[in-house]
Order: sequence, then C-alpha cells, then structure tokens
Amino acid sequence: MDICMSYKKKKRLLIILNPTAGGGRANRKFSHIVDKLKRSDLTITVIETEYAGHGRLIAEQNVGNNYDMVVAAGGDGTLNEVLNGIYPHQIPFGIIPLGTVNVLAKEINLKCNADDIADCLIESHTVPIWIGVSNDQYFFLMVSAGLDSLSVAHVSSRLKKLIGKSAYALSFLWQVLKSKNVSYEVNENGKTHTASNVIVSNGRLYGGQYICAPEARLDEKCLYLLMATRTGRFNSIKYAYLMLTQQYPYCNSVISMPITKAIIRCNDANMPIQIDGDYGGNLPVEIGISEKSVNLVQPL
Repeated sequence: MDICMSYKKKKRLLIILNPTAGGGRANRKFSHIVDKLKRSDLTITVIETEYAGHGRLIAEQNVGNNYDMVVAAGGDGTLNEVLNGIYPHQIPFGIIPLGTVNVLAKEINLKCNADDIADCLIESHTVPIWIGVSNDQYFFLMVSAGLDSLSVAHVSSRLKKLIGKSAYALSFLWQVLKSKNVSYEVNENGKTHTASNVIVSNGRLYGGQYICAPEARLDEKCLYLLMATRTGRFNSIKYAYLMLTQQYPYCNSVISMPITKAIIRCNDANMPIQIDGDYGGNLPVEIGISEKSVNLVQPL
C-alpha cells in the first residue's frame, strides 16, 4: 500500500529593513514583529539597507527569487524605494512602518503597534491599488511642490532624529521666513494654472493625519490635484493653518480636481519636489498613473 504525504509549503517573506528608520528607535518593535512571524511558521529573510536608494536595488535583485511576499520595513521613504524596486511585479507587498510619520500606514488604517503589524502580514489580505508616477519614479501617496517640498528638501536629518516630525514644522517656518514669492505653472488636460503651492495626491491624507483630498482612494485609478492660488508669507501661514485644522481642501482659493496626468514647471530650476515625504529631485515634473496595480497587503 502506497502512502502519499503532502506537505504545505511555508510562505517565504523577504523583509527589506532600513535599520536607521525612526532614528533607530524601532529595533525592539521590529524584533517583536519578526519573532511573531516566525512563530506563525513563516520563513523570514531580512536584508538591511546600507545607504539611500539601497532598498530599491535589494528589491530589484530579489523580487524574482521565489518569495511569496516582499515587505518594506522603515519610513515612507524606504517603502517608496522598495516599491520602485518591485514594480511592475505583482508579488504581494507588505509594510512594517518604523518611520517618523508613517503616512501610508495611516492611509490604510494599519495600526503601528507590533502585534497588529505582524497580524496583518500573517493574514496576507491584499488589495490591488494604483500608484502614481513622477517622471520615472513611482509613488504611493503624493508629490508636491512649494514650501512643503522646500521644507522636506532642507530638513535637518540631525534634528529629525532628535525631535521627530516636529523637525518638519521648524523647517517649514524657516522656509516661510526666507522664501520668495515663487509661482508654479501647472498643465492639466490642456489647461494652464498658476499656483503658489501644488499637491498631487493619491490618498486622502497629508502627513498622515490631515485631510487633503477627501475623495481620493488608493484603489481608484485617479489622482487629485490641489493648487493654492494666493502668494505671500501671510497666505502661506494661512494655508498651513487650514491644513492643520482640516479645512485646506474646502478653501475657496484652493483649486481641487481629479486628474490622470499633469505637468508642473517653475522658472526657478532649483525648486525641489517631495515624493512620499522625501526629496524627489527638481522641477519640471510630469505626473501620471501607473499602467499596472500593486498588490498591497492591508488590514482586514
């Protein structure tokens, strides 16, 4: 009598870890998550990044190596690196938010405690989402040009380690004090607009807690363009206040519309953009929607 035995193949997870995320304060949390994943009979491989951009290279080199999921562990910048390394591969993409702000985690309602993160990865519930593309770089959440992008481009990494996301607020105030009246030209659907600040958002939230584009959804093939039209220091502070008080998208001097493509230009060639919370190069930039979706692991 022949006895046939079948063995269930263990799921193999590749975790790409930024060990400096969150100022290096998340080591214990990460260890707890990995321990719980291993207890759930998952096979875990962890590769640490060693420099900016390394997450993308690791993902590119490993995405076809028979893993069942690629997981990015770090801040939103690390998640963006890994996204650009795996796209357009359809492998499930999980996240372990360890950064200063963790905007994507808040967008998908993933609680940032270790047990909830581990449970999300164990359950492996995926949702196809659409991502944006800025020139040749893909992004989960947003691209912006204006005082916020200047703040991101010039924020002190040392101060960021010391006081976390408050460093961005201080950088913003400094940019308000030293800024000149810069205007941006935005072309969409054959129309040209002028704005003092431009946000192209793929999700509802700005900074993880402020409503920016209330109708935006990651699973819809659409971006939202928001343009602040008034210039000057007073209006810059006013727009910041409106964002902090959840009123920004409803202001009558903020133009908002759904788009699939836009081009942002500026006469000053040194004006930066921010992509998913990190410096993303300088203008001009062409923004659109990805041709394929990404299978993002999300809470049930």
